[in-house]
Amino acid sequence: MKKKIIFVHGYTASSQVNWYPDISKELDVLGVDYSVPDLPGEEYPHSKDWLEIIYNEVNSTDKPVILVGHSLGTRAILLYLDKFEKKADAVILIATFNNDWEKHRVRRDEHYSDFFEYPIDTKKVKKLANQFIVMHSKDDPDLDYQGGVEIANDLDAKLLTYDGRNHFSEPENYTYILEVIKSVL
Repeated sequence: MKKKIIFVHGYTASSQVNWYPDISKELDVLGVDYSVPDLPGEEYPHSKDWLEIIYNEVNSTDKPVILVGHSLGTRAILLYLDKFEKKADAVILIATFNNDWEKHRVRRDEHYSDFFEYPIDTKKVKKLANQFIVMHSKDDPDLDYQGGVEIANDLDAKLLTYDGRNHFSEPENYTYILEVIKSVL
């Protein structure tokens, strides 16, 4: 069965940075349907804008959807699921936030505080995907590993633990991410 992958990048990222160009080339070779929308706002993103784009991407296909988020994109995916309650085939959260919304809303001088106005209803959300996978590196300098463990537990997700991947922003991380994506295709 053919599926569509929708990537949701992180804070100040785009389809042209991090590992997105490399993974896009590999997915093109494999003939996989995917999108990497460039989300607006740069240093001052708003969750409403990001959720609207995710909603439109999901609704533009009749294929089962795999949502892949990195960093702030993980929070956007969980907000999307919480708000719209539309089922995904799989959700992959890379270098993810935990559900401590009060702690995270003050990060980055509150440049993206509206992503953290309330806790995610994880009991509801975990029923909205056939599987959740959390990828987190023990040496992540931006989002602590224990937070990844916590959200994985909250979502009954499979936790994939890494060493030396930092925040999964570097281009060479695409090989690890591609391996996980192939496992859910």
